[in-house]
Amino acid sequence: MNILNRVDKDCCGCAACMNSCPVSCITMKPDSEGFLYPSVDETACINCKKCEKVCPVLKGRQVDNKPKAYLVRHRSKGMRASSTSGGFFVAAAEYVIKQGGCVFGVGFDENFCVRHSFIENTGDIRRFNRSKYVQSEVGLSYRKVKEFLDNGRMVLFSGTPCQVEGLLNYLGRDYDRLLTMDIICKGVPSPKFWRKYLNWHKKRSGKDIKEVRFREKTYGYGSTTMRVIYSDGSEYDEPYDVDPMLQFYSKEMISRPSCHNCKVKGKHRRSSFTAGDYWYVSGAAPEMDDGIGVSQVLVNDEKAAAAFEEIRKRLDVAELDFDNDSAINGGMMVSSAVASPRRDEMFADLDKMSVHGLQKKYFPSTFKLKNRIKRQIRPIMYKTGILKIYKRRMRKKQSEGR
Repeated sequence: MNILNRVDKDCCGCAACMNSCPVSCITMKPDSEGFLYPSVDETACINCKKCEKVCPVLKGRQVDNKPKAYLVRHRSKGMRASSTSGGFFVAAAEYVIKQGGCVFGVGFDENFCVRHSFIENTGDIRRFNRSKYVQSEVGLSYRKVKEFLDNGRMVLFSGTPCQVEGLLNYLGRDYDRLLTMDIICKGVPSPKFWRKYLNWHKKRSGKDIKEVRFREKTYGYGSTTMRVIYSDGSEYDEPYDVDPMLQFYSKEMISRPSCHNCKVKGKHRRSSFTAGDYWYVSGAAPEMDDGIGVSQVLVNDEKAAAAFEEIRKRLDVAELDFDNDSAINGGMMVSSAVASPRRDEMFADLDKMSVHGLQKKYFPSTFKLKNRIKRQIRPIMYKTGILKIYKRRMRKKQSEGR
């Protein structure tokens, strides 16, 4: 039976099936929403079922570990400023590359498609160290990871929980020189919506795009902002409640269907490290709350603990209580996001409406006068420190209400 018939919309698009196929009869092709799913050439299939054995949806998982939780921040403020959170990925990548290893992560290609690739020099880390809220194309990265490991190289592989699970299933055994890092993931947005969003930028500006920065810290770590830099050096800089990409993502209108029934989330994971945001730093470790960013990190096994002792030389570190909910960022660590009731309606509109039209239909308040005024005073609030105080109080209320 075709593997897609078995997993259907639970397929997470990790591409472990494609990497494992000995006759390369599986390719990943986009559906009507732009998400990649396995397509099998039935005439070439030898029915070995290796694809089913590595599939995170079909294989399941059993994990019995005792993670340790930490709050960390990279000692380089510049590295933290260019990272999504506190720069833990940067520190881990620096450590692995200094050992002669290579690092797999997610970056943009020349057309701003989001893809997995690898680096071998510390100067290239910036390609990977910022979130990309689009599902990445894994390609044949798992095969390349195995090639490096079999040649004795150290490897760090970072990705979503399902991608890390797919890699580990593909490898089939532990490697002493392999470290994996999964992220505390909300969901993976549609590459099709992302492409439409990029075209919207080109049309409205009349310029080519030079750079895109998700989660830019324009107004500090606690205020998510999208920055797009155009070919002439001019910039677009809008917060999550104005930028359409961030709006549709934050309201769960463009995530992959499997993200609303994730098979690999949980407190206990097979990855070496789990990393993500930590919004309650002002209560847990106020001395680390400088507005530039922190990361929470779960160290999931003994091999990771040994590596962490070396990685932490680049970090400021505070220990957290793993059993406390604050140490796992509330529910996002363990719970799937709930799809918007208007998700299917939005995707039905995607091909026939502009981004501006979609935004006016689904987020009309964006264009109200009071919200435009709020956007105008936001820079003033940030410069005077009022915005930071406001965000801190809001986080405290959320923490107390959990």
